[in-house]
Amino acid sequence: MNNLQSQVSLWGRLAACPTLLLMALPLFAQHPNYDDDVKPIFSRRCFTCHSAGEMRSGLNLESYAGVLKGGNSGDAVIPGRPASSLLYKAVAHEGDGVPRMPLGGNKIPDAEINIIKDWIQLGLLENATSAPKGPIPVSLDYKPNGLNKPSGPPAMPATLAPVNTPEPSHPAPITALAASPWAPLLAVSGHERIYLYDLAKRAPIGELPFPEGIPYVLRFSRDGSILLAAGGRGVQLGKVVLYDVKTGNRIGAFGQELDIVLAADISAGNKLVALGGPSKLVKVFSVADGQQLYQIKRHTDWITALEFSPDGQRLATADRAGVILLWDAATGGTFGALSEHKDSVTSLSWRGDSQLLASGGEDGQIIVWNVGDGFPVATIAKAHQPKPPKDTFGTPPGGVLSLQFAPDGRLFSVGRDSTIRVWSADGKPKGGAPASALLTKVAASFDGKLAIAGDYAGNLSIWDGAKTVTVNTRTNP
Repeated sequence: MNNLQSQVSLWGRLAACPTLLLMALPLFAQHPNYDDDVKPIFSRRCFTCHSAGEMRSGLNLESYAGVLKGGNSGDAVIPGRPASSLLYKAVAHEGDGVPRMPLGGNKIPDAEINIIKDWIQLGLLENATSAPKGPIPVSLDYKPNGLNKPSGPPAMPATLAPVNTPEPSHPAPITALAASPWAPLLAVSGHERIYLYDLAKRAPIGELPFPEGIPYVLRFSRDGSILLAAGGRGVQLGKVVLYDVKTGNRIGAFGQELDIVLAADISAGNKLVALGGPSKLVKVFSVADGQQLYQIKRHTDWITALEFSPDGQRLATADRAGVILLWDAATGGTFGALSEHKDSVTSLSWRGDSQLLASGGEDGQIIVWNVGDGFPVATIAKAHQPKPPKDTFGTPPGGVLSLQFAPDGRLFSVGRDSTIRVWSADGKPKGGAPASALLTKVAASFDGKLAIAGDYAGNLSIWDGAKTVTVNTRTNP
């Protein structure tokens, strides 16, 4: 049974039961269609210039077929991708070089713009019984699958040697943060060091030396046995270092960059290490022998985020221009681009089943992508929008600074509103906790019960869904 037949059959069953029909109406009302919702807006705002009788720029918005046909500038709408659709950018007054519509008139109301956006996002339905175009359906339900679970007890540090580098007199901003996927263990960036913290005991465990400079990336391997640290010194040095979690020993170093490493990860099975930064190159190394296997030259700006999928099959990379690219992890072959962000992508995170990829950016958006077809499953336009200070003008920037899928499939994020936020995979808000300082990084505990955020003052906010506790992870605060 195809999608359209399924919907017709569903309506038939609902019609036989008035109670179920009334319950279902709000659900169907969330999916705008051309005939009932979009065409009336076009009739009020656009038909003077874009109808069958007056097709300026070759665009006819008076019929559904005319909208899909587009105009002289190409496609007017792309199903599932409002931010890439010329029609949406024109009415929303977004994008360089895009005409502002209505031409010479005021911007149409935000409520009408949102209807057009949702209509494009949800598949360009022609009427209430139409099947959506574009995206391949993907399940938003998720249960942990135990992928990459270690065969024995999860790795926790034993006795660690002291770090001889003097402790800074003032805590530095937290530039990197990671939680073990299988143990109550947290790694936090410091100056020429990494702090390790026991989430169960709420106590510091010790430190690891990072003489290369400041860690800008911390990642536990998918089995939790290795800690990756990457960073360096600006315009001097960039490197990736691997540590054995149990002993704290350095077991590998990769890259000899001339600037800091801003993005890095280790693949499932601990086979590959990838890194990127201001060089605009992504370099992939073999963990076994340290040899560079390949490099990616497609990005045109700094590499700001990258992550291997949990199954080890794909590598997602992102840059300061807002472009996300998907690659075959083993060969570097391309799977295509995900282009919706309008500013730097700050963070990437895969869901545990490798079907969904979440991205956050300085444009304020969180986008959840179906990597099977490259279409967004959900777009949160203003995920972390701060409130303007009293008696001020303008809108403060609302960038997303960090996000991570929790083990249960929820999404944790922090941004410029100094708030930890939790979302479902379809973009619905599931709670939040404000903090007193700008939050820079977020991590989810191995059991998904804690959201941990680092801040600009060097402290951690640990939120259990009910209350927030602020701690300092330094061994000698």
